[in-house]
Amino acid sequence: MSFTLIKAGVPAPLEVVIAGGGVAGLEALLALHELAGRRVTVQLLAPEREFVYRPLAVAEPFGLAHPARIDLAAFAEQHGAHHRRESFAGVEPDRRILHTDSGRMMRFDALLLAIGARPVEVVHGALTFRGPEDVGAFDRLLEELARGQVSSVAFASHERVRWPLPLYELALLSADHLASLGVDGIDWKLVTHERMPLEIFGERASRTVAELLEEAGIEIVTGRGPHMLKDGRLAFEDGGYVDVERVVASPELRVPYLNGIPRGAGGFIPTDDLGRVKGLERVFAAGDATSFPIKQGGLAAQQADAAATAIAALAGVPVEPEPPDLLLRAALLTGSAPQFLRVKLSEGETTSTAGRSVLWWPPGKIAAPHLAPYLAGRTEGGQPPPLDDVETLLGEGAEAAEAQRTAALELAYAAADADAGWADYDSALKWLEVAEKLNVTLPPTYARKRDEWSRALP
Repeated sequence: MSFTLIKAGVPAPLEVVIAGGGVAGLEALLALHELAGRRVTVQLLAPEREFVYRPLAVAEPFGLAHPARIDLAAFAEQHGAHHRRESFAGVEPDRRILHTDSGRMMRFDALLLAIGARPVEVVHGALTFRGPEDVGAFDRLLEELARGQVSSVAFASHERVRWPLPLYELALLSADHLASLGVDGIDWKLVTHERMPLEIFGERASRTVAELLEEAGIEIVTGRGPHMLKDGRLAFEDGGYVDVERVVASPELRVPYLNGIPRGAGGFIPTDDLGRVKGLERVFAAGDATSFPIKQGGLAAQQADAAATAIAALAGVPVEPEPPDLLLRAALLTGSAPQFLRVKLSEGETTSTAGRSVLWWPPGKIAAPHLAPYLAGRTEGGQPPPLDDVETLLGEGAEAAEAQRTAALELAYAAADADAGWADYDSALKWLEVAEKLNVTLPPTYARKRDEWSRALP
């Protein structure tokens, strides 16, 4: 016989299930661990063994970055949770029981759905770039361009694409890559339904992006809905077209049917400002699966934090859940130094900002309040620094801080070269890790050196 002793007056921990091992799921786990500690027991339900830092997949075809990977079982254990390798299939909300794809039933006191969405083709005939799984196909396109077998490419963003920034990165990185190989004469186009490039960031940031595209020799076609590539023509939904041999497109996202979960337009899950699923009690959702129109990792993390705070309150933590004042941050990869973009969605144009200077710290593709510092801490060691905007941290010293960052980058590259000169490739690669954290990706020269030094390791 076994039994559990419960101290008088001490409530049993709240049983929490987080379904999903992506950005929103990991962010929620970190936030709950910090906020609630032993007041909760957490099960992380995700079929994958690893979390893959997907936003850097656009840099893989060019050898500029290697996306970080996190073992989910070890991550969960480190933060007082347990990873179960199964997928969420449905819920019986009245009984607080969820079902997995294997037929298992699990009880919960609070459930957070961070299941993401499925990417599907939306521009017919295009190479749909969904992430790491399409790097090989994009590699082959780059080879055909380099050999002169293809001379025109359009990067096309349909109106049902909820996060177009990776497409802009692929366009800029491709033009820079082919130019570095001495290949010219390629007709580059970027076709978008938007009124102006990356309009979600506001007019000021959009002007910066437009200038980058023009400098790279990429023709911008705005306000047109790409529909289908056929017989060397990219047809628009209004009946027009442009002549082009190949098209690269971002995917549309869809959420599969989930028993017991309400569905809004497009199958997305309707939530309130705290992430509570409408019509259900103690069921929350965050990230791409929700009805929030912009699907981006940093926003998903902010939604997950709001939901985690509400769950912590259910566990008796003295916190007051508040809707997040969503701040959209993105590091746009260009082939040279990244452009940092930022806008507060509630204030729009008045907060539109873009530039080569870092706008938040630690810098990274996903500006997640808990996950970004965790990833930075994996390289830097010690206690990860909290995520915050550079102006908040430094006030009027932001320009000096940017100069210090540039100097630190130069030092890291010089130290890497010096260690490699002594055949200490392990130390050289560690310096490049530091540089990558400071600058999001490595410049092409040092990306090639990283590959050479990695091969030279004993």
